[in-house]
Amino acid sequence: MIRITLLTLLIAYLSVYAWKDWFRAACWLVLLMSIFQHPDMPKAVGGVPGLNHWNFLFVNTVLSWLSNRKKEKLIWEMPKFINTLLFIYGFFITISVVRYLYDHSGLLEWFEVIGAPAPRMMNDINEYLINCFKWVLPSMIIFDGCRTRKQYNFALGALALMYILLALQVIKAMKLGSLTLDGDALQHKAVKIISKSVGFHRVNISMMMSGAFWLVFCLKELVSTKHYWYFILPSCFIIFLAMALTGGRTGYGTWAILGGVYCLFKWRKYILLIPLVYITIIAFAPSAVERLSFGFSSEESAESQPMNGEQDIEFEEGNVDLYEVTSGRNLAWPLVWESITEAPFFGYGREAMVNIGITLRMRELYGKYDSFPHPHNAYLQWIQDNGFVGAIPVFLLYFIFLKYAWSLFRDNSEKIYVVTGGAALALLSAFLIASIGSQNFYPREGSVGMWVGIGLLLRVYIERNKKRTGKNNFLIDD
Repeated sequence: MIRITLLTLLIAYLSVYAWKDWFRAACWLVLLMSIFQHPDMPKAVGGVPGLNHWNFLFVNTVLSWLSNRKKEKLIWEMPKFINTLLFIYGFFITISVVRYLYDHSGLLEWFEVIGAPAPRMMNDINEYLINCFKWVLPSMIIFDGCRTRKQYNFALGALALMYILLALQVIKAMKLGSLTLDGDALQHKAVKIISKSVGFHRVNISMMMSGAFWLVFCLKELVSTKHYWYFILPSCFIIFLAMALTGGRTGYGTWAILGGVYCLFKWRKYILLIPLVYITIIAFAPSAVERLSFGFSSEESAESQPMNGEQDIEFEEGNVDLYEVTSGRNLAWPLVWESITEAPFFGYGREAMVNIGITLRMRELYGKYDSFPHPHNAYLQWIQDNGFVGAIPVFLLYFIFLKYAWSLFRDNSEKIYVVTGGAALALLSAFLIASIGSQNFYPREGSVGMWVGIGLLLRVYIERNKKRTGKNNFLIDD
């Protein structure tokens, strides 16, 4: 009760403060994402859906931004091509929901089979449409308002602190002793505890932490040696522990891939530490290594056969159990691809996998534990919902973001370029790699940090172009 009271007072203060400084209020929205999903946080006030602390501050921040930005004579400086692609992105999100609302008979049939209440239209509109734009809007506000180095530092600090606070919550909930469990036990414990204690699914936390580690590491370019030892390294260690405790194999792999890229193309001296890091992980977190190799062991393959018994393939002298490696996703993906070939241009609309009966078909073929409600692949899901016509501009948009991030990361002329590019590259890569086995391209809570990274990326990229053309620049030259 005391915590909720203190939170209410903080939100009340920030909501008033937002009318004085909407930019910092938007940064506070990002920071508060670290606790907003916590089960103890009230999701509704007075029984009104959507009326909660975060949304109250969000509304005040957005209204202040819309009413004051013109008074401050701010110009919307987003590149026209990016503007167009973002509009197309939002257009297909909207159209997919409209199509879903027009015909979701397949979902009604599925809910009847599993004995769940039918979805309500207002809840669907809120979850599938309004929230998609809500989670992106803080990043657009931060992009628009970030014009000085002081504002940039505040936004980047809030973003990093959000991930650190999330990591601390994971460690507190899971306990360090969990790292001594075997890989399977670690996974099951993480599934039960993390969602209940932190509010995010362990797979989302794993993805977020794998990118956050390198985001925080990149901050070393902007801080003194003292702050590097007393803030950067301890924060990286905390985030790494949280990632290890999730049992998320994709997060482990993503972290390692990003580390290899950063060491190879920027900080080559750290390559010498790779064997030491590997030995340390084996010694203190053997469960993480076991989880990463799960499905590639001949013993595992023999002990845990999939239902149809035909998923194992020979790989050199051992076996690769595709069912275990993909956590059963190899059963769903062929069916999803088959449906895509039947409607390749515009897809089927939101929640297509359930709505066209694939989930029900999987239940009949493989049982209730392998009847996925979504493809567990963001690329296939988006194509299935929106077709290749909807996929091409959205995938192009993310490719451009990666291109901008890489360009800044490789530009050594200013440290702010390296930090911004490296941070955005980490968050984007973590999301895009994790999207092979989870996630989706409909923005949700776990992608708020990534979108803030994109907002800062676009701002610094634009300011670099200004500097190259000799225009006044208060962000780079401060």
